[in-house]
Formats: sequence, structure tokens, C-alpha cells
Amino acid sequence: MQTTTVPQDAYFTPVSNLDILLTSTGDDSEPTIFPDGCLPSDDVIAELVDIFFNQLYFVLPCFHRDTFMEEFQSGRMQAQSPLLIYSMLSVAAGFHNDRSIKARRTEWYEQAKFLYDFTGRDPHPALRTIQAVVFLVYHAYTCGDFSACWLYIGKAWRQAAALGMNRMDSEHAVIMPVGLKDGMKSERRGYYNRLEWEGRTAIEKEECRRVLWILFFMDRNQSWPTGWPSAIDERQFKLDIPVADSIFQAMRPETNPNDIVNVPFTRNVSRLLTTASHAKTPLNMFHYLIIAYILLGRTADLIHSIHDNPSSPEYAEECEELDNCVLKLRLSMPRAASSVLEAAPEDRGQVVWLDATLNTIMLLLHYRAIPFSDPQVVKDIFSKTVIAAKSTSQTIKDASRTSIDLLFNVHIASSLYMACCVLVIHHRLEDDTSLKNDIDFLELVFERMNDVFSVIGLKFTIALKRDRERNREELLSLRERGYRGLLADCSKWGFVKDEVMKLGMTMS
Repeated sequence: MQTTTVPQDAYFTPVSNLDILLTSTGDDSEPTIFPDGCLPSDDVIAELVDIFFNQLYFVLPCFHRDTFMEEFQSGRMQAQSPLLIYSMLSVAAGFHNDRSIKARRTEWYEQAKFLYDFTGRDPHPALRTIQAVVFLVYHAYTCGDFSACWLYIGKAWRQAAALGMNRMDSEHAVIMPVGLKDGMKSERRGYYNRLEWEGRTAIEKEECRRVLWILFFMDRNQSWPTGWPSAIDERQFKLDIPVADSIFQAMRPETNPNDIVNVPFTRNVSRLLTTASHAKTPLNMFHYLIIAYILLGRTADLIHSIHDNPSSPEYAEECEELDNCVLKLRLSMPRAASSVLEAAPEDRGQVVWLDATLNTIMLLLHYRAIPFSDPQVVKDIFSKTVIAAKSTSQTIKDASRTSIDLLFNVHIASSLYMACCVLVIHHRLEDDTSLKNDIDFLELVFERMNDVFSVIGLKFTIALKRDRERNREELLSLRERGYRGLLADCSKWGFVKDEVMKLGMTMS
């Protein structure tokens, strides 16, 4: 039995001693964990890679296409990071028109999970591993493996932090290597002969910024709907704002990193908002998304705080400040970034994503309990959440006029469902028949998600059915208790889990 060789600069993992998992090829080549038969033919892989870049890139925009294709076509990608290949295939397979290929997405997902579970603190290759994780988390959410979403975000963040990727653009970070030895030439080297990760090219540096910002987005998307704490500490996150995608994709391996000018990221929200002016030419939707997710994270921290009193004047003031920040951001954006119908075709998916995120912030800020308030005051404040929910619905309608593929974005699934909940409450309590069409429309979106995702569309379809069956007293209670009250109502999700199990699927 042959044994594997652990790279000298990698942290030892359990896989280094699991000889029984290694498959010998019968020659002097390196063994592999899985036989080649686990992957489809190169032609099928190429089809799925094309599907990702042509249909799904806008939801995970952290790859330089020419570099990726060169590494894939040369075989280096498959040899150095099978984890990335498996995880990408699991996401892209749902969009393939061949059912036999689509059916293998679970197999590829499980292979990717297996490989990632054996990575340690310092994965190798580092950047490709973190890129693979965003695929894993994305697919995990679509198939109802929510436990994996939660755990993998935390693990990937700690891996990135251990390698110093989280502070790549910091000028003041203190480097603290593990077990520094006396007399070593490099202060960045420790007991395991490890060095912090450094991007060798402008492309690698930009991919690092992009993938960690996407991980940040995913972290906030896990926290705001659940009330669970986020994993990524904004205070330990210093990656500047990525350049516009047109500039990123035009980079070449020989591009001088000093020629690429990134807008510095700042935690000061007022100063961050002023940077929005840099995103107009060329249009940089990623820049606007970053500002939106900083605001979403601050909003989630506020509404889910176990210290702040939601009935205090200070709490209301913070809500008002965040509300004003959202309004300033909206007013800072050109129509090409805020209107699906006026956006360039390549930007439309992220315009939908951005609008849904901003509307979610408004919904969270205004859908809150106000103790001892007059019922009319509660109705007036709730009306602001209805406006946000209707805005989301209108954006979805506009997107559908161009391509429904723009709606197959897991990042906005919870936002669409929360908008639908608000519309159902207002429709039933105020007998507002004009909202029925919006509710029906969003329900159809979840049904279409079932065409490409295995569980997430079904989950929200069943949950919405349950919401529409509630009596008036339940709906009144939900409106008065605010979003935290809605979150505390767990009976619905037990019902959803049971219904999903009846169909032979699982949610964790």
C-alpha cells in the first residue's frame, strides 16, 4: 500500500494516516482518496463548468474565468484541488438538462464534504479550499443540510484567519505565528514550518478578497433569519473592496498588483457610504453588496441582541440610524444598480440580490414589537414593512420579465420568504386583496426553485402554505410581536420538517 505525502507547509490532518482510504493506481503515481470513476468525463465536467460561469457566476463571483479554465484544461485543478471540482459540480449539476447528471449532485456533494472534513487548520491549497467551501455552503442550503452551512462557515473562517487571509489588506495587523522558534529568519514562520498565505499575483489577491467577502455574506445570511450569532468578526476582517468584475476578468497573470486600486474597507458606516460614489464607473455591484451586507449584519446584531431592550429609546434611535443609512445607499446608486429593467444583462442577477437584501434590512428594522403602543401605531410601523415586502415582490416580477434564472439565487431565498410572510399578515388582517397576486407570485418562485434545488424551494412552499392557513388571532399576534416573535414561533418548522420527511428527504 502506498502512502501519501503531506506538504511540508501544511498542517497535519487525519488523512495523512488513513492508508485504507487511499486507492493505489498500480504505478508510481500519487494515490488518490477516491477512484477516478467518481468524477464524470472531462466533457461533462467542462459542461458543468460552463454552466457555472454562464448561469451561476453572479451568485459566487470569486473566480477569474481564464485562470480557472487554464488550470482545469491542463489538469492542475483536478490534481491539486479535487475538493473544488466536486463542490462546483454539486452546485452546477442542478442546472444540467440531463437527469442522470443532475442525480449525481448528492454523490459529488458528499465526496466534497468528505474531503473538506479532513482539512486542518492550514488547508492546502488554501485559496482553492476556501473557494470550495462557498460552493459547499451554497449547495448545503439548497438541499436542507443547514447544519453543514453553519459549521463550514465557521471552520472556513478560522482556516482563513489562521493563514492571515482575513487581514491581507491591513497595514496594522500584528502577526502572531504558532510556536515561534528562536533564531528563525522569518518572524512569520512557526513550529510547523508554516507561512501565512500570500497572493502571488493580482488575480490571486482579488480572488481572496472576493471569496472571503462572499463567505461574509453567507455568514450574515445564516444569522439574520435564525438569531444565531455570526462567525465572522467584522473587527478582524480587513479586506478591501474588490474592483469591478470587468476589471477583475481583464486581469492577466502578469498584471502588477500595484496597478490595481481597491477602495479601502472601513468599519465606519458613514465613511463606507461615501465610498459608494466609486462604484458608479465602471459599475461595481459587488461594492454595493458589501455595503448592504455590512448594514444587514449591523441590523441583525441589533435585533437579535440579548442585551438591548427593544422598547428603549436607544434601540429606536439605532433603528432610525440604520434606516437612514439604507436610504442614503439607495440614493447613492444609479438606476443601473437599482432597477432590473435598466441594468445591464450581466448585472441583473446582482441587482435583484441587492434590492432583496436592502428590503430585508428595512423589514427587520420596522417589523418589531412596540410594548404598550396604541394598535394604530403598530399598524403604522408595520406598514413600512409592507412597503419593503411589496418592493421585493415588484423586483421579482421585473426580473421574471427578463429571465427566471435570475431568481435561482439561494442568497435571497429567506428574504423572499420573509417578504411573503409580511404580505400574508397584511393581506389577511387588512383584507387587502391587492396583495394576493404578490403572494401567489412569490409562491410560484419557490415552486420554480424546486426545479433546480432539492429542498429549499419545497421548504418555503410548505411553510407558506402553513402561514396562509393561520387564523386571525395568530396573525394579530405575529404582527404585534414583531420579527423576533415570528422567529420564536417554531411550530411551523417542525411541521415543514415532517412534511419534507414524508417525501423521502431530510432537513438538518
